Amino acid sequence: MKHKQMLAAVIMTIIGMGQALADGVAPFYGKCAPNGPAGSISLTTTQPDTLIVATVLPNPGWYNGMSPASTQDGFEYCMAAEIAHRAGLKNLKLLNLAWDQYISGTAKGYDVAIASTTITEKRKQVFDFSQPYFNSNLGIAVKKGTEVTASNLRSKRIGVIQGNMGSDWVINTLKPDRQPLLYQTQPDLVNALLADQVDVIVSDTTLVLSATAGTKGAAEVVGQYDVDQGYGAVTPKNSSNSATIDKAIGDMMKDGTIAALSGSYLTPLFGRDPNSVPVWQLP
Repeated sequence: MKHKQMLAAVIMTIIGMGQALADGVAPFYGKCAPNGPAGSISLTTTQPDTLIVATVLPNPGWYNGMSPASTQDGFEYCMAAEIAHRAGLKNLKLLNLAWDQYISGTAKGYDVAIASTTITEKRKQVFDFSQPYFNSNLGIAVKKGTEVTASNLRSKRIGVIQGNMGSDWVINTLKPDRQPLLYQTQPDLVNALLADQVDVIVSDTTLVLSATAGTKGAAEVVGQYDVDQGYGAVTPKNSSNSATIDKAIGDMMKDGTIAALSGSYLTPLFGRDPNSVPVWQLP
């Protein structure tokens, strides 16, 4: 009788654990280990007890995975996990979008969007932005040995990501001799460079550093332009969560969370200090 009671107790414990997980009682944030004050902020979410984060994959270092299912950590992923934790939410889900869909402001069904999104006045008309959590210039990458300088850049075949801050800057500020070629993703951009479709690619310094680091020396970042830009978390225009997300990121900047995530995920990714890349000036 005693054995039957013990067995029944074990079965009920297992059932209870399974039910707890099914009910979302046990937090799931991939490989991230948030340590801020749990439940210190309040968010209104699309799904109960879940933070849905819109992003654009792949984005190595920022999100370490090729799909939502395979992504378990990364700088921005774990930053989102920290927000979920501080909001007392038990689950984190990714909504993977194409860049043009993401940046158009037409996407629905997410609570916050985090995808290395540069804050601009034009984009502020479509979204609400948090304060910047990361600063980045525009980097210039070429195939190793290619002679590209600040003085001859305008004459080169330039590749950019459509809708990226780099494309706006190239078209409206650099004003090259020919229109830049547009690509949809960072891998497409790097592949175009390696395939000699373009002479040079322009994108965020951090992104071209991480992208060229994976080419085993075939491509290199030779310069950057200081455009005083920063990445911010995005919320739908006039969202009730905008002020809360902004404050949460400000708190994470102050308490060292952002710096710790950068040290864990970004410094090894870049292969070099972004500040060591020469800063070019427009002629």
